[in-house]
This record gives sequence, structure tokens and C-alpha cells, in this order.
Amino acid sequence: MELDMSGFTRMSTDDYRKFYNWITEHGQELYENKLAYETRWTKGKDFWVKLTDESIYTLDDIMLDIADSIV
Repeated sequence: MELDMSGFTRMSTDDYRKFYNWITEHGQELYENKLAYETRWTKGKDFWVKLTDESIYTLDDIMLDIADSIV
């Protein structure tokens, strides 16, 4: 049985760690806006992430914010 990964974005272990850290830092804001995410992972250690609602933030917005904070 194959999982339906439509709508999910593939992340490496390092990218997922950065994403998780961002989520931790912005948890209160995300909670207030009722934003959640779903994560799946594969045996190859890839993570698949999907936001439950992208009306306020998109996953691309979050990844850009992460990239901007690293520079």
C-alpha cells in the first residue's frame, strides 16, 4: 500500500530540523491562528510535511523565513 503524498513537501533531515525549530519559535502565533502541520517520514529518512491550512502562511513562506534567518 502506497501513501498518498499529494500536497506534501519532501524535506531532508536537516531541513526538517530547521522547520521544526521554526515551528517551536513561532508556536504561540501558529496556535492563535489555528495552524497545524502533518509530518510523514520514510525509511530513507526523508520527511514529508504538509500545512493543514495555508491561508496565513504557506510552507514556502516558512522555508523562505528560515533561509533569511540563516544568512
